Amino acid sequence: MKTIAIVSTVGGAGRTMLTAELAGLLAARGHAVLALECDPRNVLALHFGLREPARAGLVSYLRGAHDDTANAALQSDDNVLLVPWGGATDDANDTNGINDAGTTDATDTADATVHARLHAEPGWLRALLARVELPAETVALIDTPTWPCVETRQAIAAADLTLAVLPPAPGTCATLPRFREVLGEKPCIYVANAVIPARRLHLDVIALLRATLGSAMLPYQIHADAGVPEALARGENFCKSTPGSQAAHDLNGIASWLSRWAGGTEEAPQ
Repeated sequence: MKTIAIVSTVGGAGRTMLTAELAGLLAARGHAVLALECDPRNVLALHFGLREPARAGLVSYLRGAHDDTANAALQSDDNVLLVPWGGATDDANDTNGINDAGTTDATDTADATVHARLHAEPGWLRALLARVELPAETVALIDTPTWPCVETRQAIAAADLTLAVLPPAPGTCATLPRFREVLGEKPCIYVANAVIPARRLHLDVIALLRATLGSAMLPYQIHADAGVPEALARGENFCKSTPGSQAAHDLNGIASWLSRWAGGTEEAPQ
């Protein structure tokens, strides 16, 4: 199994959208695809049409909730095997914090336990994926929170390749050097997202990123498109609903590169 962690050093970069769209595009190219959400926000499943946060998921394995693990994986209409973060409860009054008595809620305590385990076992996710019985040619995509955090560190440690999503903003340039330093020798490719060519700042930032990253930055850049959030609101796959858009074309280019990489005909830049 080839594993790709999709990360960013700033919030709102589009990691979850990219994970969902690339999963569907890789499945359409004949790959067996696993989309894994290593992000407590519980948003990835919404991109696959689930209307409520999932109860079972990756967090079920972390908590040892064996009754939930059998139902953790979901099959999407795109033929993607999805494992959400999970952990949603039925209690609408759950405050996930300090209750009126001044004590910590059970859910908050459970989340703290999960966090502590991820810190204590930095290779936990990699070990879990090694036990998954899927075809050897499977491509696993891992959605993550904003780096740095323990969930993202777990995903990078489990990945054969890291895909860093770069919005064309000054914050990206400011946080990138530290990220690259921590990443070390692990293979990483970079892609600019939500690009508006009419904005001079976007062009300047992308030029700086290309000069800094060289061949590690893919030649594709994903253009901003209002249809992306609209497709999510309708519970649709963006590339399927708007196949002729520039952003869909960009995403297909990235999916083609990843497909070649997974098939061994494309190498990640060193």
